[in-house]
Amino acid sequence: MGDLKYRGYHVDIEALQLNECTVRGAGLADGTKYWMLWFCVNRDSDGAMDVFGVPINPNGSFVENGPGGKTWGLTNLGSGQWQVAPSINVLNTRDPHPGEHPAPSLWHQTPKVIGVPDGEPWS
Repeated sequence: MGDLKYRGYHVDIEALQLNECTVRGAGLADGTKYWMLWFCVNRDSDGAMDVFGVPINPNGSFVENGPGGKTWGLTNLGSGQWQVAPSINVLNTRDPHPGEHPAPSLWHQTPKVIGVPDGEPWS
C-alpha cells in the first residue's frame, strides 16, 4: 500500500485528493471526544475513488470498543510518519474491520501517514 499524505487537521474531508488524509475530531452526545482518520483512496474492489474514515488512538494501540467503536492504533515512527495498526479492512457494508474478514472488502490496507508536522492537536 502506498502512503497516505497528511493534509492537516483543518482540511475538509471533501477536499481530500487521492491518497491524502486528515485527522478530525469527533464526539458523542455525552461529550466524549475521539479522533477520526479520514482518507481518500481507490477501492480495491473496483478501483473507484472513495473516502473512508476510522476512529484512531494516537500513540496507542487498537481498542475493540473505543468511543467511536473499533479504534485503530496510530504509532509515531518519527520524521513525520505514523503507522496505522492493524490493517483497515472496509467491508462491503462500509463498516471497517481490523484484519482479515470473510466478507468482501472494498479496501484492505495497512497505511502509513506521512508528512505530519510536529504539534498537531491529535498527536
